[in-house]
Amino acid sequence: MYKFQIVTDSCANLTDAVIEKYNLHILNLSYLLNGEEKVGYIKGQKIDHADFYNKLRDKNNKASTSQATPASTIDVARPILEAGEDVLFVVLSSGLSGTFDAVQQGAKTLLEEFPERKIICVDSLCATSGIGALVLEAARLRDEGKEIGEVAVVLDKIRHNVLHYFTIDDLFHLKRGGRLSAVKAIMGSALNVKPLLTVSKEGKLVPIGKARGRVKALDGLVDAVSAIEPSVSSTVYIVHADVEKDAEYCAAQIREKHKGLTPEIVELNPVIGIHSGPGTVAIIFFGNKERDV
Repeated sequence: MYKFQIVTDSCANLTDAVIEKYNLHILNLSYLLNGEEKVGYIKGQKIDHADFYNKLRDKNNKASTSQATPASTIDVARPILEAGEDVLFVVLSSGLSGTFDAVQQGAKTLLEEFPERKIICVDSLCATSGIGALVLEAARLRDEGKEIGEVAVVLDKIRHNVLHYFTIDDLFHLKRGGRLSAVKAIMGSALNVKPLLTVSKEGKLVPIGKARGRVKALDGLVDAVSAIEPSVSSTVYIVHADVEKDAEYCAAQIREKHKGLTPEIVELNPVIGIHSGPGTVAIIFFGNKERDV
């Protein structure tokens, strides 16, 4: 029996193999596509990312997302608590979603029911594989014998060292999600300007530059890898929204320019993909510095 169990959400982009290996639990976030609700993760079922992103490319299709609820939080955690184990939640940034607040509300209710147990909620301040990277570090520390409180303290300290750099191919999707003004979206599309963005200290999306054209934008992502701290992890997550060739390009550039690193290509979960859109490419890794914006 573990000292505690780890719950993360479906935006963490973790595979069945990783989930099973570390005995992780998934809180499902959902999305709506033309009124049909779908969940971000189903064990044993592979998401057809190409079909999903092709539908997003048709801008007449209506797409939206919904956060976790206190009720869904309770449903995931109660069986763990009933089995006599504590729960550590590590979930999507509060700067991007209300999921963390919902998890805290669910945890408060559960603590009233299970006052003898510990439930700790960590705001990852990360997105997609950044959440996953924190979760894997939490699992490693747990498996070394660390207590739940010790692990939570470490995660609070290192979450700002999980660096995210990404570019968007079509700003329409950020605009539709209310994350970009219409004027900026029109200007970006007209001038073929590809923004370079990051996740800030507050866990929000912020622009840090721009590139003229797709290749220069991808090269900008690769250049950012120079800030990696390989003694923590040599893995560089390359997360893409149905642009595998671009992800492979980044992986090849990383192998050439940053020897000894391990690029890992991951398909972007639809719940995040709805907001960033097809063509998104992100590079995520543990850095040798904290976020500076």
